[in-house]
Amino acid sequence: MKSIIISVLGDDKPGLVENLSDFIVKHGGDWVDSRMSHLGGKFAGILSVNMKDTDVEAFIEDISNADLGLNVLCETTDIVSITEYNNYHIDLIGQNRPGIIHELTHVLAEFKANVEDLTSEIVEAPMSGEELFKATINIHLPKSISKLTIKKKIEKIANEFVADIQLK
Repeated sequence: MKSIIISVLGDDKPGLVENLSDFIVKHGGDWVDSRMSHLGGKFAGILSVNMKDTDVEAFIEDISNADLGLNVLCETTDIVSITEYNNYHIDLIGQNRPGIIHELTHVLAEFKANVEDLTSEIVEAPMSGEELFKATINIHLPKSISKLTIKKKIEKIANEFVADIQLK
């Protein structure tokens, strides 16, 4: 089995996900994981499809030439096990300020953490109406790094940026 990572981008309109899923099923693929979003009038997505090794090459050629209304980019990979890592969830909310994600990901990189999933948005504070930056990050951290060690570093960033950062 192989995993195919597919990124798609196109003008947002009804039926894009249905057309994509129909194409994958017709080629014997198993839709495993995905993140899809409407951003700036565009539909953007990334998904993982598992498929028999023997079907991968033909699938990539077919989807690259298909008229799905999407720009498509594919990469193949072996299916990976993540048993050497602990999984953590980070919630961040604070005043919108440039550099928050940069500082946080810099610390995570120092500890060889792998960012599994990152979502962010600007939201309005309920009472004051000021802009708040909100992010949710899932990471894999090597088992050799203790939760307390990374938590101390993250708390330092929270103090610098006047943000609330929780590690779970």
